[in-house]
Amino acid sequence: MTASSGVMLPSLTRVTLVGLGAIGREVLKALLEKGSVRVVAVVDPAFAGQDAGVVAGIGKLGIAVVSRFLEGLMIPSDVAVVLTTSGTAEMLPLIEQAATRGVHVVSSCEDLAYAQFATPDLANRIDSAARKGGITVLGTGVNPGFVMDRLPLALAGACVSVRRVSVERVVDAAKRRGPLRAKVGAGLSVDEFQAGVASRRFGHRGLPESCALLGAGLGLMFDDIRSTIEPVVSTAAAPRAGIPVGAVAGLRQTAVGMVAREAVVRLDLEMSVDAPDPHDRIRIEGDPPLDMLLAGGTHGDRGTVGTVINAIPKVLDAPRGLRYVTDLPLFGLLI
Repeated sequence: MTASSGVMLPSLTRVTLVGLGAIGREVLKALLEKGSVRVVAVVDPAFAGQDAGVVAGIGKLGIAVVSRFLEGLMIPSDVAVVLTTSGTAEMLPLIEQAATRGVHVVSSCEDLAYAQFATPDLANRIDSAARKGGITVLGTGVNPGFVMDRLPLALAGACVSVRRVSVERVVDAAKRRGPLRAKVGAGLSVDEFQAGVASRRFGHRGLPESCALLGAGLGLMFDDIRSTIEPVVSTAAAPRAGIPVGAVAGLRQTAVGMVAREAVVRLDLEMSVDAPDPHDRIRIEGDPPLDMLLAGGTHGDRGTVGTVINAIPKVLDAPRGLRYVTDLPLFGLLI
């Protein structure tokens, strides 16, 4: 587009939004506030045929929600923002479809944030499809994607050397959406919680990925990443609001990166109802040592919205293929 002065004006980035759940609605609202993007299509089978703005509670936008990703891709787009799954396997067909249309992909999918860790075969297939289609694919969010991997690496950039890194994140699940309380087993018995952990219904997906991503960014080759999930129980000495004494208030999860039997990277995550002193803390044993505290912690939902939309322009400019946040320059606000 050319202005009357002859100066070339930048074109708007066209966005296809996939998923109108709680996060998807907030992403839609945030994108509409940005002057550099234009939402051209919205996909969610649960709301097919409805106006996307009405679903999001902001009034009519004139964008009818479609049920299938391929339907959304019929409208020319530059990037698809996918907010519907946590698994790399579920992302693969969507990425393959996007690649056939030359549409880049940014997703909040936790496993995609470092797919090479748990699913290297799928990561290679995604990378191959993306390169063939000339697109870039990125998984990002608050965690993984920021608090427990990219932010510690940014701090480590000020160190001459690093011996150990530990990150502690405490989240009050009472102040988050209902699905988070369910994901951490709030209100269950300890036995019910342990059964849920065994069936992988409980726990934060992406914590081992954050550990592996942080290690890769530090140039470390872990011998092992050890993960644990334990219940946080409401007790008479430490009662939790609305949770009976003896019942589960949430979980405490760790991921530890080992090198030569030494814990070099340690991530500790507590997500529980009425958790005392919510915060994010990053400690680096190095030269110089660093200790950073984010009082109150990074808001999970709003932070996810921010990290996803702010990644869009960097993905457009990044080398093609499957990329991780460690591959991209530090990015700030999408204008």
